[in-house]
Amino acid sequence: MKTKHFLFLTAILILIPLFTNRLTAQDIPERPVPPHLVNDFAGMFSSQEVSALEQKLVAFNDSTSNQIAVVTVPSLSGYDIIDYAQRLGEKWRIGQKQLNNGVLILVKPKTADSGGQISITPGYGLEGAIPDITCSQIIDFEILPAFREGKYFDGLNAATNTLMSLARGEYSAADYGKNSQ
Repeated sequence: MKTKHFLFLTAILILIPLFTNRLTAQDIPERPVPPHLVNDFAGMFSSQEVSALEQKLVAFNDSTSNQIAVVTVPSLSGYDIIDYAQRLGEKWRIGQKQLNNGVLILVKPKTADSGGQISITPGYGLEGAIPDITCSQIIDFEILPAFREGKYFDGLNAATNTLMSLARGEYSAADYGKNSQ
C-alpha cells in the first residue's frame, strides 16, 4: 500500500511542473500573422510611428539578415522581464535559427499599478557585438531619458539605431560605452 501511495505522489510531483509549464506558455502571445517586427500590444505608439519603425527594421533585416524586434506588452503575466523576453524570442523565432542573430526589445510600460520594465535581449549570434552591459547602457542612455519625457518612439528609435550600428560593426560595444557616459 505504501508503494502505491509513494508512486502516486511521485507521479503527481513529476506531472505538476509539466502541466504548469504548459499553462504559463499560453501567457506569451502568439506572433501575429503576417509577422511584424514592431508589435505594440500596449498601445504606446501612433500608427505612423509603428509604420516608420517597422520600415526601418525590415530594411535592416533585408540588408544584414540580423533582425531586431520591438514588442510592447501591457503585462508580463507574472514573469521576470528577462524570462518573458527569452520565451517570447524563442517562441517567435526572432533572427535566423542557424545564426541566432535576433535582438528583442521588450517594453512593459509603467501603469498606475506597476512600474515600467525594459529588456534588450540579443541572440547568442549577436552577444559579441551587443553584450549585456551594452544593452543596459542603451536602456539607460537612449531609452529611459526619452521615456521620462513621454517620447516613447524617440527612445526606441534611438535604441534601434544604436543596435543596428553595433550589429553592423560600425563601432564596438566598448566605444559605445565610452561615448555614452
